[in-house]
Amino acid sequence: MFCPKCKGEFIVGVKECPDCLVQLVNELSTFETGYVELVTVLETSDPGIIMVAKSLLEESNIRYYAKGEVSQHLFGFGTFGPGFNPLFGPIQLQVNIDDSDEALLLLKDLSV
Repeated sequence: MFCPKCKGEFIVGVKECPDCLVQLVNELSTFETGYVELVTVLETSDPGIIMVAKSLLEESNIRYYAKGEVSQHLFGFGTFGPGFNPLFGPIQLQVNIDDSDEALLLLKDLSV
């Protein structure tokens, strides 16, 4: 059993990390760090479409980055008429280039 937070290993039967107070898992997930080429698969200012798109990607275990999402309310300007901050533009959902074909297929029916 392993702690997903501190990566500590525990004997079978222990259910919670005594240091982190989180549930233990059978094995740690591993991922490689390094350069990942991202591709924009959706660009929109509609928050409803963004939520649906994120849900579809998560359901298919496709990792994404929502470029510009945090910047929309930067400096207290918020969003205007078209639904995005004109300084930063609409939100772009980006995925690893290896997942782009599947993501585009999943999101093809979402329109701006």
